[in-house]
Amino acid sequence: MIFKSITGTFILASTAVNGHMIMAKPKPFGGADLDNSPLTSGNFPCKLKGDPATFYKTDGLDNTMAVGESQTLSFKGSAVHGGGSCQLAITKDMQPSASTSWQVIESIEGGCPSKSGQGADTYDWKIPDGVAPGKYVFSWSWISKLAGQPEYYQNCAPITVTGGKKRSNANETYELLSRDNSFPELFVANLADINSCKTEPGTDPEYPNPGSNVVRPGTNNKFAKVQGDCVPKGAKSGGSSGNVDVNAGSGSSDSGNSGSAPASSSSSASAAASSPAGPPTPSGFITSVIPAGNSAPASQAPSSAAAASSAPSPAGSSSPAGSSSPGSGSAGGLTGACTSEGMFNCIDGTSYQQCASGSWSVVMQMAATTKCALGQTMTLWGRDEMKSE
Repeated sequence: MIFKSITGTFILASTAVNGHMIMAKPKPFGGADLDNSPLTSGNFPCKLKGDPATFYKTDGLDNTMAVGESQTLSFKGSAVHGGGSCQLAITKDMQPSASTSWQVIESIEGGCPSKSGQGADTYDWKIPDGVAPGKYVFSWSWISKLAGQPEYYQNCAPITVTGGKKRSNANETYELLSRDNSFPELFVANLADINSCKTEPGTDPEYPNPGSNVVRPGTNNKFAKVQGDCVPKGAKSGGSSGNVDVNAGSGSSDSGNSGSAPASSSSSASAAASSPAGPPTPSGFITSVIPAGNSAPASQAPSSAAAASSAPSPAGSSSPAGSSSPGSGSAGGLTGACTSEGMFNCIDGTSYQQCASGSWSVVMQMAATTKCALGQTMTLWGRDEMKSE
């Protein structure tokens, strides 16, 4: 903005354009309209503005990255608020909403977006080994340290993931396992209508469930533990409706990052109760490839769909106390209360339900060509017979 002084001299007044931080790379949604203020409950997630179909357009946003290769996280702006803690997460939901489930691939506790607290830094990160190639939405979120009041920042970007583990032949099978806790739900705080989680100003939050990939690059950290179920509404700590397809592994990056912390334990990983009827995609599962002719490890369920269907239940997956036995068809689903949160009940190999929020969900169909193992289990083990290409 330009003002004219009494003497006729023009003076350029500084503006807030270069104030708070905005993610510069990966290139985010929002374009020139993306402002740098903290989020409110009304524009969570991703600083959403206006019609989601318009806001989440990917035109001109080419963020292509290969699994396992170093990527750059950078920012524009100057108000780093002394640093704080950040998380990097991804989702397959290409138009994220307040109830979207995000999978955290890295937690930066302290020293973000500034390692010294004086100016913005850049950070190296990777798409974890095993994430399936495809299109995702990437999230950078930030709890600022010296903002005077609790704040939450988030920008998002479309990314195209390439590379990853390839099939050795067309006869490979896929094994479905319950989601790995190394990819926990996104931490969300200081947004009253999203959850009740609050952080303490002047501190670098320690995430309650940071996952297995944790870095602490800061030089002036003041850590503070955060208690509570600090996840988006509709999601559960540790994952309830995750939708990132991964082939294997824990999601950890190279050992050069210090401060690794184990993921906290949680129960199941899939929000079956909220899923619509019809063939579900394997969201919320880790997908590991088993070459044709090989057997699953001894610790897993049987190595073929036929064996799974003929067995009453996989090893170690006996029905929980107090639960009735499953029926023999899609009409034989369990009803009423259940005690083992997250437990799956495979009815006839092609349909299943889940213990969610203390009661059995409606019966849903497995994905085409995929069978689950009869009985009650926490893994909903199954196999997908691949067709020749």
